[in-house]
Amino acid sequence: MNLPQQQPVQLEQIGIDGEGRPLFRYRDATPAAVLTTPIVARPWAAYLAAGCLGVIALAVVAFVLVAILIGLSIALITLAIAVVALTICVLVLRGMWREYQTGKIR
Repeated sequence: MNLPQQQPVQLEQIGIDGEGRPLFRYRDATPAAVLTTPIVARPWAAYLAAGCLGVIALAVVAFVLVAILIGLSIALITLAIAVVALTICVLVLRGMWREYQTGKIR
């Protein structure tokens, strides 16, 4: 029984890692079958800076929205107190006007 022979695998050093160990790329003996993945440089510092600026912007927007909501709630409370006071004044004045017309107050 004849087993098919495998082609030898060649290792090509493409660099070293952070601890000084070599990094290899596996490829077949034939140049057409090179299996490589391109290394893409990412601007991680820019991503980190954009994330930090985004968090700061969200914090500022949230602070402004909370300030506006607190201001609106204070305005609504003030308006409610003014409406109650005006209603009481109108009721008291109406009672006084009726007493004046009936002659109880001169």
